[in-house]
Parts: sequence; structure tokens; C-alpha cells
Amino acid sequence: MADEIVTDFAIDYGLLNKVQTKLRDMADEANTGSGSGSYHDTGEALASERRRILGTYDMSAEFNYFYTTSKKRQGQAKEGLNKLADLFKGVSNAWFAADSQIAAGAGLMTKSLGLEEWKDKKKAYDQWVSDRDKWEAYLKKIGASEYFRDHPGASISDVCSADGAPGWCQAWRDDKDPPKPPGPQPPKPSDTPPLHYRQETSSGSIDVKLEVDKDNNIIKETSTVTAHGQTYTTTTEYKGAPEMVTPPGGGKPFDARDYTITTTGADGSTSVSTVVINTDGSGTMKVVEGTETTEYTRAGPTAQWVKVPKPEDEPADSTIAS
Repeated sequence: MADEIVTDFAIDYGLLNKVQTKLRDMADEANTGSGSGSYHDTGEALASERRRILGTYDMSAEFNYFYTTSKKRQGQAKEGLNKLADLFKGVSNAWFAADSQIAAGAGLMTKSLGLEEWKDKKKAYDQWVSDRDKWEAYLKKIGASEYFRDHPGASISDVCSADGAPGWCQAWRDDKDPPKPPGPQPPKPSDTPPLHYRQETSSGSIDVKLEVDKDNNIIKETSTVTAHGQTYTTTTEYKGAPEMVTPPGGGKPFDARDYTITTTGADGSTSVSTVVINTDGSGTMKVVEGTETTEYTRAGPTAQWVKVPKPEDEPADSTIAS
């Protein structure tokens, strides 16, 4: 039977959010259960005043019983409706937060919105420009600039190995380490890096913004996910430029930068995670949510974060002193 369990489970947190809003509207309509107008005035009046209004003691007593019972039951209904609304809201916000983390992460997983690809292209283009400038300076030095301006596709080795080679070829032959021609020009990337990604969805949007330093290293990431009127924002701020460290004995290099993650949920609550990474890849993380603080540690760059037990979480010492 276990193999038949369906694991594809989805929650419409937008619908849950609408339901909790409707429940609160119902609770407001229930109000205190005391009604309004003459009904309210009579129910809240003193016993003597109520007898004067209704004419007899028995009528006054029966009305008072009906009024107080109705008020109590409807008051309980309001409280129950609000508690149920809180439950729907909690589930809605929790699932929305989980989906938002996935969505925001997916935006950055695509090589940082194309930033890494842009950096690779820029590096290749800048290298080509440097090689071209060195080559043109060299041609000018040996007196070959005019020839290659008139024969842009010519190969210097072919030209200088042919019969009747130009006189400047001797300088090229005598040079033990001449620069190499730059080769074909690679595509030139845009002058500015891609730092913004936005995707419209059927229920809202995913918006990711990056901030970089002068060397185009990411120093801040901000992702904002909206859906059905709810908003979830995560901001990661890195301390300085990347500090790539290769573990002793080899292994995949890791970034040893410290960083801080600030998250604001759909309900307005804020969580701040302060992460400190050591040069061996181990680290500590302190998470502050409201008045609650939770600490974690990890043993290395690929290890999982492990929660540090709080004193109140530790089992009581059952040792009895003699």
C-alpha cells in the first residue's frame, strides 16, 4: 500500500488567504452578539427599566435570558471564527513562504540571472582587446602596420615564409617571443551587467535584484515574491568580495564570506540569520525571529547546519546528590 501513496501534493495558499479574510468578515458581522437599536438598548437596560419597557416581570426575565444567551453564543462564534481564520492564515503563509523560497532560489540558480555568463563574455572580450592592442603595437614596432591594414586576413607566418617576403619579416623571425595575433573578435557583451530579473506569474510576480562591487562580485541579493496579495522578501548581504578557499587535501573551493539573510514573511514577521564562515568551512548561524533566537553550527563547507540545543531543551539532571 505504501507504494500507492500519492506524493504530488499542492496547496492553493491564495484561496486559503481569501477564506481567512471571509471568516474575519463573518466574525465582524457577528460582532459582540448584542445587536443594535431598541433590541440592544432593552437588553443592556437595568432590570427595572426593562420591566417598565416590556410591562411585566416575566416578560422582562424571558427577554433577558434570550438576550444574554444570544450575546454569549454569538460572542463565542466570533472568537471561534477568528481562531479558524488564524489557522487558515498560518497555513497560507507557511506554504506561501515555502513556495517563495523555492521561486526566489530558482531565479538565482540560473547562474545569477546571467551575471556569470556576462562576466565570462566580458573576460573573453577584454582579453581579446588586450591581445589586439599588443599585436597592433608590435606590428607598428616592426613596421608591418600598413601591410596588415591592407591585408586584414593575412597570416604573418604565411606572409613571412613566402618568396619575396616583406623586409619587416626579418624582425619577426629574429624575435624569440613575438605576441600572437588576437584571433577573431568575440561577441561584445553589454556595457552593464544584468542585475535585475522579473517574471510575471498568473497570481503575482517574482522579482530579483542584485548589487555588485566594482569587480562585479555579488554583494547583495534581494528577491520579492508576490501572489494573491501576499508578499515574501528575502535579502542576502555578503561581507566583502568572495573569499574562495580550497579545502586541505583538495575538494571543491567554497566561499568563506560571512553574510546576513533578512526575511520578511507574508504576515509581516521578520527573521534575521547571521552566518559566520571559518576558513576551514565550518561556521555558525544565529537566527533571530521576534524574541526567539536559535543557533546552528556546521562542521564543514558541505555539512548540514545542526541546531544548538538551548538550556531549556537539555534533559534535566536526574542525578541525586548523596
